[in-house]
Amino acid sequence: MASLFFFFFFFCQLLSGLGRSFVAGAGQVPAMFVFGDSLIDPGNNNHLLTRAKANFRPHGIDFPEGTTGRFCNGGTLVDHLGYLLGLPLIPAFNNPDTHGIAILQGVNYASAASGILNDTGENFGMRIPMDEQLQNFNATIQELSTMLLDKTQDHIRRSLFYVAQGSNDYINNYLLPLSKIHYEYTPEAFTNLLIQQFGRQLKYLYDLGVRKFLIVNISPTGCIPNQLAAQESDTGACVESVNLLVSHYNRKLKEMVDQYNAQLKESTFLYWDAFSFGINVIQNYANYGFKNQNTACCGGGKWKGQILCLPVFTPCQNRSEYVFWDPYHPTDAFNVIASKDLYQGNLQASFPRNVQQLVQS
Repeated sequence: MASLFFFFFFFCQLLSGLGRSFVAGAGQVPAMFVFGDSLIDPGNNNHLLTRAKANFRPHGIDFPEGTTGRFCNGGTLVDHLGYLLGLPLIPAFNNPDTHGIAILQGVNYASAASGILNDTGENFGMRIPMDEQLQNFNATIQELSTMLLDKTQDHIRRSLFYVAQGSNDYINNYLLPLSKIHYEYTPEAFTNLLIQQFGRQLKYLYDLGVRKFLIVNISPTGCIPNQLAAQESDTGACVESVNLLVSHYNRKLKEMVDQYNAQLKESTFLYWDAFSFGINVIQNYANYGFKNQNTACCGGGKWKGQILCLPVFTPCQNRSEYVFWDPYHPTDAFNVIASKDLYQGNLQASFPRNVQQLVQS
């Protein structure tokens, strides 16, 4: 009876993969579980009372699945990384269909406007902070246990956990005009607060059995069209004061990752320096096939960074030539390049040096 159950289980798993787009081949990991914000939100905010949602055109204009709630013209970085790993599109936790066999190859808990801190993004309305995303993962574990029984922990240990938080804690918290927390904390004290809370959250995942971590630092926030407009940049050059702020956080994050790699047994924390990667692409944009490195493809105002991409806007036609899709988020073309760097690039920050080596270890 047990052998019949597992035959049926894996047969259903196969059928599940065949019915989804974006699949490259056999999965190199059993699953990928994703935590983060709007950079990788696949539609978790669609039914929340919030301004932070993208379930309308022109978002998804170039995506095989159409408009799903992704803040992009096409696929997110996680979508393209999953493709390279041979996984189907990782479903949104809040999707009513994300149950049963649909969760076997992973779940995406990311929520637009969310952050490490629970109050980050409250100016947008409802969102799912990192602490709540962790509780949602706990619910997934319980459901996995009903299907995998005593194989659940092994499934989790061999799966990849993609964690990218922190951007909104600056953009939609500390850097907001009239932000109370900006006056309560010095930049260093605020960074220490974020690191303390994020460290606790990662340790929580470790205690649940997670062993393969992919930690993404904060990208060059001072280069996004939103900040160019907010800081009144006339030249389109990155706002150095903002980049210095997040760089300090990134250094502290790297120190914590190194510490966890040394202290938390049988685990690997792979650190991707999205900041340095983003700076390199923006400074050498022509080498990557881009023609526009600071103006958004869809949006309004200066640098198209002052108004979100809304249905009233007509996006640029040559979207593959833009680094930024909207005031905050990169294009599908950028995400394709970034996913390849993550998967097979030379990530100097830790060992293994890329995701491909991590999942093979």
